[in-house]
Amino acid sequence: MRKRIMIFLVGLFLSLGANAQENKIEFTEYDLDNGLHVILHQDHSTPIVAVTIMYHVGSKNEDSTRTGFAHFFEHLLFEGSENVARGEFDKYITNAGGNNNANTSNDRTFYYEVLPSNELKLGLWLESERLMHSKIDEVGVETQREVVKEEKRQRIDNQPYGSILAEISKRAYKVHPYRWTTIGSLDHLNAATIDEFRDFYKTFYVPENATLSVAGDLDIEQTKKWIEEYFADIPSGKKEIPRPTIGFATKNWTIN
Repeated sequence: MRKRIMIFLVGLFLSLGANAQENKIEFTEYDLDNGLHVILHQDHSTPIVAVTIMYHVGSKNEDSTRTGFAHFFEHLLFEGSENVARGEFDKYITNAGGNNNANTSNDRTFYYEVLPSNELKLGLWLESERLMHSKIDEVGVETQREVVKEEKRQRIDNQPYGSILAEISKRAYKVHPYRWTTIGSLDHLNAATIDEFRDFYKTFYVPENATLSVAGDLDIEQTKKWIEEYFADIPSGKKEIPRPTIGFATKNWTIN
């Protein structure tokens, strides 16, 4: 009986290994000269593409007196750019038959578009606009302050046990920046100046702090050319990107 069980388990293990090899995802990975990390995956099974860009900034990168910035920027960077009028970002996507969204965690901020494959250039152009020259002005900041306030009221303040994550986090972490939630403090957002918002953008929304991935019904070499066209001329950041250091303070990071 034991011998039969062993034979069965060995066979199961080998079959799982074979399936893993069959399902291996092939991808192309490289960096632009400005530091932007790029990952491409070709899949012609359906005529769609996904354009995503992840910025290595989350709530853990915030100053403890200015929490909520990373999540706030997830909203603010849909306000438009020098070449995309206010409120038009989503319209470009929906008019092309696609959808888009974004989300923020402790560790990163993530934006994506899913589009028909013949609209790949549109997705790349929009993300290059977001990275290169998003619109950071008083109108956008005030608009998104109200949006974030309403989100907090709906998801936290007016929900049973809505504050449980915040209460757990501040008890679980005494020094680590995970001690505050991604939505942060509305008092901090209200107190922040437009220059502080612009400084956050210039610090973290730079090519060397981002990973662009494109997957779906695409041609690898053509996609590389379009990425070069839209992203290669975006300059690298001029400031050192602050990272949380636990246990001691640096000139860019203060632990209370």
